[in-house]
Amino acid sequence: MEDSPLRPTSSIKELRELVRNVISFKDLRLVSTDPDLPPNAAAAADGRATPSRRRSNPSRETPTSSNIDAHGLSEGVNVDNGRLAVIMVGLPARGKTFLCNKLMSYLNWLGHPTCHFNVGAYRRNQRGEHEIQDAAFFDHNNAEGRAAREMAFRAALEDMIAWLRQERCQVAIYDATNSTQERRELLARELKAAGVKFLFIESICNAPSVLQQNLLNKMLYSPDYRGVDMEQALNDFMDRIRRYEEVYEPIQDRALHYIKLTDTTTGLGHIDLNRISGYLAGKMVVLLMNVCKSGLARARKIWLTRHGESEYNQLALIGGDSGLSSNGEAYAAALPAVLKSRVPRDDEDAPVPVCVWTSTLQRTIRTARHLPFPKVQWRALDEIDAGICDGLTYAQIAETYPDEYAARKADKLRYRYPRGESYLDVIARTEPVILEMEREGESLVVVSHQAVLRVILGYLTARPQQEIPSISIPLHTVIELTPLPDGTVAVEYIPVPVGASGLEASVGDAPPLAAPPLPPLPRSPRRSSASGRHSGGGGGGGGVDAAVLAAAFAATGMGAGAAGGAAGGIPLGTLVAAEASGGAFVVGGTPAS
Repeated sequence: MEDSPLRPTSSIKELRELVRNVISFKDLRLVSTDPDLPPNAAAAADGRATPSRRRSNPSRETPTSSNIDAHGLSEGVNVDNGRLAVIMVGLPARGKTFLCNKLMSYLNWLGHPTCHFNVGAYRRNQRGEHEIQDAAFFDHNNAEGRAAREMAFRAALEDMIAWLRQERCQVAIYDATNSTQERRELLARELKAAGVKFLFIESICNAPSVLQQNLLNKMLYSPDYRGVDMEQALNDFMDRIRRYEEVYEPIQDRALHYIKLTDTTTGLGHIDLNRISGYLAGKMVVLLMNVCKSGLARARKIWLTRHGESEYNQLALIGGDSGLSSNGEAYAAALPAVLKSRVPRDDEDAPVPVCVWTSTLQRTIRTARHLPFPKVQWRALDEIDAGICDGLTYAQIAETYPDEYAARKADKLRYRYPRGESYLDVIARTEPVILEMEREGESLVVVSHQAVLRVILGYLTARPQQEIPSISIPLHTVIELTPLPDGTVAVEYIPVPVGASGLEASVGDAPPLAAPPLPPLPRSPRRSSASGRHSGGGGGGGGVDAAVLAAAFAATGMGAGAAGGAAGGIPLGTLVAAEASGGAFVVGGTPAS
């Protein structure tokens, strides 16, 4: 008989020897010996302090999936710091800031601290009291304007690198046109010297209908044109774009790491990926593919609501799969009238399509059963699994499992119920829901549970991960979200009175939404006003009537069709200022460059 190739008598010994020889990538600290690096960068790669550069988080020892080179992501220095700079590229009004806000919300939601640096805001902050920054200011032959723009470029870059050097700061998005190969090479050299990985995202848009809508949004919201006659403002902005077009050079260097989006919002465009790899870059690609999938934007709203009061709510019990109380049934009956009155209408004054998503638990299914819209059940929308605490009150948990009660109170985000879930687990399982929500073009009603809706609302409003477990999600309240052109949302809480509610199994509810804070950013001594990072505020809108803009578009030969989109929609566009008005809070940031 032939010998068996498996040789079972020696397999255990060989397996142990194999395991001994396996090297875990988590145990490696990779350091480059790139001969093109300056001496101080090589020292930083070895973890040694240098006099001219601050070390990048030397306490973090987890290596990334690739090194750094002059082109961004492969073969370079200090690969264990996990920092990434995302550099936007594109002409004005191509949706760069929209993409910045979407990426920032998504990455922060996943637990990767991300900040948005808008060079246009730096430019506005540093201009003189009587300085005019019209189209001529942006001419490449204007030496004075070029010097001022260079100062804003440098200030934003310095602040971005300083921010990335802070503990727990991971991704920075540099929002500017970066329209020439020379400028991009300069950014690559600076970031390489600082030991920061980077990639480029280029947004190209040639579709006239999208450009008209983007220009409309720019006139409505940009502080560059506040108080300026609309026809004059539109002519000036189009002149500014023409001056950028004279020097614009699309990314063509295949040695770079880049994502190129071409006419993606039309539904007929495409995405080019060049040398993109690694976890963070892969996550960004997935988001961008879904954000840009739904085609040309239209009027849309998203409504979030908990199920009506359940029998468990009346008894202050958590979890379970109980039915609705009488109050819950009354809420289910009242919900259709509330929502149907708020459905957006299209250009022909017909209601836009609406879809309903529920969990698989009966209290959400019964709450949504009267809604006259198509329904889909998601297991990912089920309430957080309370494990051994399911079916108990919080008082019973404190008495029966005092250590668990104390642990949950100390860190509600990371605490995991024994044999159950944590909020971080809920974030992970609802990621497909978020991506489908971004891909979906129609209006959407989500009927789910407190913890799950906290997670979803935290993403949509760009809340820091730590704040998610305390976001207010009251019973018998519809939370209406209106997407804005800059990728943020306006939020309104709409109570639906149905009588006195019973006890509710929830603790630590926060007041309604406030602007999301970010880690502190070092200030340059030459600037006393707010920087151009996204901070949940800043900027201001022109408040221009759409009819005035229609006339302005007609006067410039672009046609009146652009104004037709003023009634709603979420096209790529510019940033909207944060303001509270009429019960709605606009969670926005600094205007686009």
